[in-house]
Amino acid sequence: MKIPYYRNGFRLFYKIILPKSIQSLIVYTFITYTSIFSFGSMSVEARPEFAAELNKDCTFCHIDPAGGGPRNRVGEIFEENYFEFPEDFDMEAVSEESMEVVKQLTTSLDLQTAYINNIHEDVEGGAVAGCNSCHSSVDRFFLMQAEVTFNAQASDHVGLTLSNNLGSILNAFATVEAIPKHLYLKVGQFRLPFGIKQKDHNILVREGYDLGSNKRDVGVELGGSYGKVFYNGALFNAGNTQANGVLGTIGGQFGPIRTGLSGKFENPDEDWERLIGAFVTASYAGLSLEGEFNFGNSGEVGSFSSEEVDSKGYYVGAKYRVLPQLSVAGRYGLFDPDRSVLGDAARRITFIAQYNFIENGAISLFYWANLPNDDRLPDDKISNKSVLRQLQGSDQIILMSRFWF
Repeated sequence: MKIPYYRNGFRLFYKIILPKSIQSLIVYTFITYTSIFSFGSMSVEARPEFAAELNKDCTFCHIDPAGGGPRNRVGEIFEENYFEFPEDFDMEAVSEESMEVVKQLTTSLDLQTAYINNIHEDVEGGAVAGCNSCHSSVDRFFLMQAEVTFNAQASDHVGLTLSNNLGSILNAFATVEAIPKHLYLKVGQFRLPFGIKQKDHNILVREGYDLGSNKRDVGVELGGSYGKVFYNGALFNAGNTQANGVLGTIGGQFGPIRTGLSGKFENPDEDWERLIGAFVTASYAGLSLEGEFNFGNSGEVGSFSSEEVDSKGYYVGAKYRVLPQLSVAGRYGLFDPDRSVLGDAARRITFIAQYNFIENGAISLFYWANLPNDDRLPDDKISNKSVLRQLQGSDQIILMSRFWF
């Protein structure tokens, strides 16, 4: 039997690039999970390159007007056809079909497992990866995510979302479409809408500023779009504490380019903590580029000069869909938590290959090249062992399997 082109491409990637131990791991993971799970409805994270390629806002594919989470019927068709629409796709017919259902309840499961191989193994360090950190010195499997989400469409304009991950409540909010597409209201516990929405919470700058995809805050969010412009704002309790915060984003979608500015202001004590971010994404013919630059400081309101920047971080990356089922990506990131301290900046190059072997299943291979910081403090002065390994440049290979229903 002649093997399709995309399978030949994956076989070449599988045999040449991956070590034999990882090959066996892939086979084991594939057989185990495909024998347990069946096909179902899907829930995946919104990606800015798709919005840029389609020149549509988030509501075109997602139930949540802010994007992310379970998809509507249009988004399901897009996902089922490997991020392309079928030639016979009839947008009007699908929209009419969806509108016939006034009240509906959708459920989804997002399951992720990971295997971490530390290139520079340090058994004496004894650090093992958990669900919130991949800085491991001991090779191991672990369950990274098991998120169950419930979405209830109470009426034409009111939706409810509840999700639980490994026993902890992540999302618990109500969304009201005050003015369809132009203005929505979200109340409850949700992820702050800052910069580019990312699934990977281990991006240095996002985690460094407590904005990783595993973080949630309680508050009120307003957002929407008007023509080519999108916007949102939020009032929240920073880190689910008594500290108050405010956040805002404004940007524009100009053909294949999506760009904007975000600002976050918190008041945990007498001084304000501020974070300013600029971001841009561009997508064309399967190639997407993205970058985000963030600068933070603390002090009096209205004071934010270049000399007063306390911390900074950024990441730039590129992703290319070699085939509808296979994509490769690379990203460089830096986070400097305190510019007055020499040698505490972390830098990382990440290489990613992802293969969707079934409609609702994928395997991903990550290679983290943590670049050593020669100006770091002496090892005995660094109490955080995870930071110590990172500043030493300990590389890691991470194999992840993901299934969504």
